[in-house]
Amino acid sequence: MLFALKTDNKSFEVSYQIDAASRLYLNGKTNISNYECYCKDEFKPTVLKGTKVVENGNTEFHNATLQIQTSLLSCKNRLMNRDMHKALKADQYPYITIQLHDAIPSDKFSELRMNTWHFYTANVSLTIAGITKKTQLHIKVNKQESNKYRLVSEKELLMSDFKVKPRTPFNMIRIEDKVNINFDMTIHVNEAN
Repeated sequence: MLFALKTDNKSFEVSYQIDAASRLYLNGKTNISNYECYCKDEFKPTVLKGTKVVENGNTEFHNATLQIQTSLLSCKNRLMNRDMHKALKADQYPYITIQLHDAIPSDKFSELRMNTWHFYTANVSLTIAGITKKTQLHIKVNKQESNKYRLVSEKELLMSDFKVKPRTPFNMIRIEDKVNINFDMTIHVNEAN
């Protein structure tokens, strides 16, 4: 009798667009001041495929990748941009890539409630300067409209883990190894055709 109550997992396919007002940026410190570098990339509509696991509410993703063009990161300072792009090996590795494997809800709501923050832990592979590391992102999701979502996350990283050595002009400015990658994205979702 218990086997009769088992339900199947639900596959999905949706098209999504990252809103132009979304903010993706990294920030860190030097011995002189703090800095922020923003992503000026424009993202094209993309199809996302996955499976919602009914038993535990987890979502498994298939081929879910966000690519951020390294040369479009801007610190609003020409010299700093040049040094950062060289440190990130932008000529050789033109993208910072985040591959989303799965998302595990902190709460057990089956559907996202409107205008309420829901918390997830996402298992991802992060590739910077050709080095890939598996890590977790803690993501807040807010369903703002039926097809509009806001996703917010922050992740502290050590650039040395990705073999990135910050360039410092004349060794006068020391850039700390620790940086934060920040996401505050609005996503528009539609059923894929």
